[in-house]
Amino acid sequence: MRNNTVTRFLSEYSALSRILEPRDMAALAKATVIQAPAILRTRKLTALDAAMSRNMTVHVGQTSIVMPLDRIDRILTVNRDNPTFGNIREIYARDCYFEHLRLKSPVGAVLDLGANRGMFSLLALLALQANVVVGVEPTEVYETVYRILLEANGCDLRRGPRYKKFVATASAERQDPEHNVSIETILQEQKIDRFNLVKIDIEGHEKALFSEPEWLSRVDNITMELHPGFVGDLSCISAALTQYGFDWLAFNQAGEKVDLQKGMFLYASCTGSLIP
Repeated sequence: MRNNTVTRFLSEYSALSRILEPRDMAALAKATVIQAPAILRTRKLTALDAAMSRNMTVHVGQTSIVMPLDRIDRILTVNRDNPTFGNIREIYARDCYFEHLRLKSPVGAVLDLGANRGMFSLLALLALQANVVVGVEPTEVYETVYRILLEANGCDLRRGPRYKKFVATASAERQDPEHNVSIETILQEQKIDRFNLVKIDIEGHEKALFSEPEWLSRVDNITMELHPGFVGDLSCISAALTQYGFDWLAFNQAGEKVDLQKGMFLYASCTGSLIP
């Protein structure tokens, strides 16, 4: 198990070296030595992430993204959130949402379901040069963090509107419109014809979302985190994707192609953007 932890960290370290500046890589090396006992004891990188709660700039391809992590993490201590450097590792270094999609920038409209801090929204605005990225995130404190990220990177809030609700099916929205919003309503209210990309990370509610899949007719590409352990059989997702003409692939945390039921990430496209 200890060998697996070391191997995982070396992989993370290599990915981080591609996006961090030299001074932050030096800070990472120092933090690694200091936090090594905690990393090996817990088999997690949380202690390292906490030690890297510092302001930095990350580079994704030709795009530079300012990350005021110190300020953000101080705000999120009230919420007892994990340190934000963990999100940088996953979303920016490991490229977990774009790894198996070949998208050409600029893209038109992007939908970020389970937007959280706004790390993916910011990446879509800057690296994909999206015209608009609509976020859906019910947790109030993340709105403050998102605005800090936009301001730090000179992004106009009008390009990144948010709904402080839960994404839901049209029927669930009708039952409780105060707390739920459907993709159909978002399209209508934002005057968007279709989403070129939809990112989904809604903590096990993806199965319910796909139970009324008509919204797929107005989507080009999907990148999604799966939670089969929470919701059981996910066959309705694959059935809906097939019904609406999507090719799709599922992968586990190690990056191996697997059956949907064993997957952690799913990538789908009806425009030929899926990387085999």
